[in-house]
Amino acid sequence: MKGKSPVKIIGNLIMLVTAVLLIGLSFPQLYGMEGYAVASGSMIPAIGVGSAVYVKAKAPELVEQGEIITFTTDTGGVRITHRVVKNDKERQSFITKGDANENEDIQPVKWKNLCGTVVFSVPYAGYILKFLGSGNGKGAVLFFLLAFSLCTEMSGGEIIKKERETD
Repeated sequence: MKGKSPVKIIGNLIMLVTAVLLIGLSFPQLYGMEGYAVASGSMIPAIGVGSAVYVKAKAPELVEQGEIITFTTDTGGVRITHRVVKNDKERQSFITKGDANENEDIQPVKWKNLCGTVVFSVPYAGYILKFLGSGNGKGAVLFFLLAFSLCTEMSGGEIIKKERETD
């Protein structure tokens, strides 16, 4: 009796890798968190380049000194993750600083620009998040799902029947 067919093994591996990536990177969303990729080294050593940070919304007035927050710039195009040096409740803004930077950030962060506080980070997972959010990444997921479907279909088709007949 022979082992599993190579097509079935490949199909199972594709399914496993796809499931682990999609579930692992999406699981925090069940708890109200959003994932963002870190593009710079301003938070080293706490958070490295290419890490994924998982952020949960928090009322700005409750953010404390020392917490790490993710916020958008005034134009809304860039997300930055830095540590809060001061929460200025009078001006409704944060004074922030990257751990690796010598000086505080030049511009205070307005409360309205707060995405949330960092709950945890995963080294290198930001590269995967960034890729999966791109057109190529979405195409790759579709490809893997189609490849899995094809391998599953093939493993139950004529290839397997012929193997069984020769046993």
